[in-house]
Parts: sequence; C-alpha cells; structure tokens
Amino acid sequence: SSLKVISLIIGGLAILANLTIMIKNIRTIKSCTSSVAMVNKSLIALISLGDLLVGCYLLVIAVYDTAVFKKGYCRVQTTWMTSYKCSIIGVLSTIGSQVSLFAMAGLSTVRLNGSEDL
Repeated sequence: SSLKVISLIIGGLAILANLTIMIKNIRTIKSCTSSVAMVNKSLIALISLGDLLVGCYLLVIAVYDTAVFKKGYCRVQTTWMTSYKCSIIGVLSTIGSQVSLFAMAGLSTVRLNGSEDL
C-alpha cells in the first residue's frame, strides 16, 4: 500500500513540477536575445512536456491500481491489458518517453556543437 501512495505522490509531483517548468520556459521564450537561448528553452520545454506525459501515465496507473483494481488485478489482467484504456495509457507513456528522449538528444547536440552554428 505504501508503494501506491508513493506512486501517487511521485506522479502528482511530476505533473506539478513539469507544468511549472513548461510554463516558465514558454513565457520566457519571447524574451530570448539569442537563437541559442531560444533553442535551449524550447528543448527544455519539450523535455518537460514529455516528462509531464510520463507523470500523467504514472498517476493514472496508480489511481487505477488504487481505486479500480484494488486487490483484484490478477482476475482482470487479461481484460485490462487488451482494453483500449490500457492501450491509450501505454501510448501516452511511449509518446512522453520519446519526446523527452529526442528533445534531450537535440539539446545535447546543440550544446555539443556550441553556439557558433546557430
């Protein structure tokens, strides 16, 4: 039961923290004085978007485990895993992971090449 509570807390904190980072970076993109700063802020906003989606996934799974399945997951495992709800949540997780991964790769590439190319 403590694992469920920890999952709920981590999912909620991930959503709040990433929303804060996204809003902060999106608001300050207009005030960037260089293209490097604009690219950095845009990529950081994308990373936080991806992490936000993963946080949503974690929170939804924790809520389903706590409120819907309770202790009867084993009885409905096959039904759940073939349901559209599980598929949608899986797609959410995959998209979030991929967005974060590609944005981090882009950010690393921009920082590796330095600012002279932008």
